[in-house]
Amino acid sequence: MKNNLKHNIAFRLAPRLALGHALRHQHKYQRKGAAMLLAIFALLVVGTTTLAFTASRQTTFLSSRNAVNSIRVRELADSGLDLAKAILRSDTTSWRTNHSGGKLLNNYALDGGTVTVSLIDILKRESGASAALCVPISTTTEVEISVTANLDGATWTSVSNMSIPEVVKGQYAIFANKLLWIYGVNNQIGRWNRSPLASEKRRVNIGTQADFASANFSGVWIDSDIQFESEVLPIDAADPRTLKSTWVYYPYNGGTNLWSSSFPINGPGRDKVAAVRMSADESIRMAAAPVPVAAVPAQAGISGGNNITSGTRTLGPFRVGSPSGSFGTNLTTNNCTLLLTAGTYEIYGSWNALNATIRIQGAVKIVVAPKWSIFNWFPSGIDWTNTTVELTAGADLEVNNGYKLTMNRCWIGGYYQCVNEPDPVKAVGDPHMKAWKGLAFQQTACDTITPDEPRYFQPWHVRIYPIKSTLSALFVWNLTDTCLVGSLFLPNNTVRFNGRSEMYGRIAADSVFIDGTSRFRYDHALDDIVGLTEGRAPNRGGDPQEIFPVRPIRWGADKGTGP
Repeated sequence: MKNNLKHNIAFRLAPRLALGHALRHQHKYQRKGAAMLLAIFALLVVGTTTLAFTASRQTTFLSSRNAVNSIRVRELADSGLDLAKAILRSDTTSWRTNHSGGKLLNNYALDGGTVTVSLIDILKRESGASAALCVPISTTTEVEISVTANLDGATWTSVSNMSIPEVVKGQYAIFANKLLWIYGVNNQIGRWNRSPLASEKRRVNIGTQADFASANFSGVWIDSDIQFESEVLPIDAADPRTLKSTWVYYPYNGGTNLWSSSFPINGPGRDKVAAVRMSADESIRMAAAPVPVAAVPAQAGISGGNNITSGTRTLGPFRVGSPSGSFGTNLTTNNCTLLLTAGTYEIYGSWNALNATIRIQGAVKIVVAPKWSIFNWFPSGIDWTNTTVELTAGADLEVNNGYKLTMNRCWIGGYYQCVNEPDPVKAVGDPHMKAWKGLAFQQTACDTITPDEPRYFQPWHVRIYPIKSTLSALFVWNLTDTCLVGSLFLPNNTVRFNGRSEMYGRIAADSVFIDGTSRFRYDHALDDIVGLTEGRAPNRGGDPQEIFPVRPIRWGADKGTGP
């Protein structure tokens, strides 16, 4: 890590620790003689008394100095933690790999003392890895921060845990590069009420790069039945836009379109949002298309064949079909439960699923790459019906899909188990998911009524991307009566939500259509940690520094060195 970066961050964050250049102690001593007899005795011991007085005064001074040093070294440790948090929150410091044996800073000079910052990957340590192997790597998300401060012989150490999702950057709840249409009956756009920051009532931001010109048929259309949040904070009396819970950012050159020559956001519901024109030097642009998943060694096929029609199967990484073949090989999973362990799963064809449950255990990447040939003019990637995808604790799912995607009556979110429910059957599964699948609601110790939303699950753990080589505006991704917790990124394609579909997370696509009674709910924890767009960062309200809370574990003087 470059010293100038650390210095700049430290200069901004380190509190003023100096408590003065000297301690002023004023002692008044008065001596009284009593009698000539005692005077002679005093003369005999005056030397000893003077030495005792000097030693006593020095002891008092040292005790006071140590007390001051204790305060200063504690504040220095706090400054070191602030500095460490700033580095870990930054998306430019590459802290996961830019350290030396876990040491992020080693005897770094700060405010007259030094700080040493060490990092430990908590999940690796919990897995039983040796100390030498517990240093952060590129996938580290849970980190223990140890800050040791030294100042004038005093030492203070603080240990904290911090969660930093390993993601890119981004800002908008919904981004439509060309066209955003929100229509239908009683659609909803707002905050995910179960998300940790929902109580802050931050605004929801929508972005577009559409210039609203009639020639390319681009723009934003908002129907009259759309429901937005009724409350938003903070409110600025001088800015009436802050009364609106949803802001739509559009480019500086946005103007004339098919419906109006004066208002950039159109439709009978346009007054429900605040339209924000960006300045001439600002822009939003779609992030670069994701790079292809790294090639993996040749993997075995699925034992028993590519058609799984019953039972529960635990599977490791597999390959269906061939990346070099001319024809695709489909995977069919019907009426079964699949437990996928960590690794990369490749399907060179289509994945057709019906009444299936897919449980993700660990970091899983799925590549569905349909074949395009003279025998298959309309290749399709994922085609799932009434299928459930559940991620267990600590799991991560990245799906790379080619060409077309179809999800009908599907549910994707976190695996949940009510630990207080004595009935093991009723205890397993998110009640929202069960209701979504059409099962009769069963009251449990954790849920007494049918929940309106899924249990909270960090949406950056589910990412659905297109395969770069298959980007094409010819193919539409359709989600019908489907609930998804996660991220959808389609830089060249259109995504359409139909029926009673729900999304908890964020979307970025060339065009976005929200139809039926669909609803979109945003998790503001996504504001500063992942992104599908680059450029203009919107005003969100709230304090972005609260995104990554720090949980103190230990704080105090090192044994034998503190006062």
